[in-house]
Amino acid sequence: MRGFVLHTQLVKDEDLVVTILTKNKIERLYRFYGARHSTINLGFLIDFEIEHNAHFKRLRHVMQIGFGFLGDIEKMLIWQDFIRILYKHLFDVEEIDEFYFMLLMDIIANFHRDPKRVLIESYVKLLKFEGRLSEFECFVCEKKIQNHVNLVRGFLCACDKCIQTQGFDICKIQTLFAQEKTILLDNAEIDRLYKILMLGI
Repeated sequence: MRGFVLHTQLVKDEDLVVTILTKNKIERLYRFYGARHSTINLGFLIDFEIEHNAHFKRLRHVMQIGFGFLGDIEKMLIWQDFIRILYKHLFDVEEIDEFYFMLLMDIIANFHRDPKRVLIESYVKLLKFEGRLSEFECFVCEKKIQNHVNLVRGFLCACDKCIQTQGFDICKIQTLFAQEKTILLDNAEIDRLYKILMLGI
């Protein structure tokens, strides 16, 4: 079985409870400490087996599956930040649609280009899948937004009167939402969108 490590929690001594996103489930497995055990790090893609016990499910035979940016510290930190907020988003979930696993697979396949752009485009896909992608109507006053749009957590749209932040040209955000592409956005705008994304999914 394969999955992404969403979270690790240290328990007694050096044992771990490991939360893993697989294709159809989020598994919470117990990992006993041992000198021969491979390292389990946040965001890693691993191959593993589950041993069922009367009291818990045990993580066994872990093997890390490499991907291209593992040796790039900057990219790895960006990836792990995204995994942390995804874990919070999926905290209470057990059964899960294959979409989330495939989304992460798609992200790691494209992360070699611009990581922040890849995450923003992937986040728009996630919002669409969950039916949460905002219409161009202010979520506060419910009026249609014309030329300039402000975005808050969850990429909710707001007008200048209700939310006074540095916003975006509405055409650029419409393209992002419709095509899931950041092509019209400059690097400064990408940095601002990334900060909004990091507020939480």
